Amino acid sequence: MAIQSTYATKMATAYAGMIVNTEPNVLISREVESAAVGFGKAVKQGTGDAQVIAATAAVDVVRGITVRDQSTTDDKFAVADSALVITKGVIWVTALDTVVAGAPVYMVVAGGSGKFTDTTTSNLAIPGAIFETSGAADDLVAIRLG
Repeated sequence: MAIQSTYATKMATAYAGMIVNTEPNVLISREVESAAVGFGKAVKQGTGDAQVIAATAAVDVVRGITVRDQSTTDDKFAVADSALVITKGVIWVTALDTVVAGAPVYMVVAGGSGKFTDTTTSNLAIPGAIFETSGAADDLVAIRLG
């Protein structure tokens, strides 16, 4: 049996895909269709009514952002998993570059690994979403959906 011998001095503030607060939000449950999807990533409609896949193109229609699931250790939903998707509320995501609170939210589709930015060029708009917090590249930032 392994014994823990080192301890962090403080807990992490958040992880990608965590819901930020306890205000009302709207969550839907959808089956992951064809490839694993990480937490805090934008998803679009899959081929089935109750399926989703990762959003990957600037023309995709976003269904929502995947919510972190504490029952898995992989930091992602596997194919056929039931993914929780937030469509309205505030969630932690990873910024690609410096973002400013109040700016509209876009997902970087070209080499962005599903990270988020406030730059419009060739990126996927997340309709009705704004940044709640500012941050630098690779920071966790809160976005408000709906």
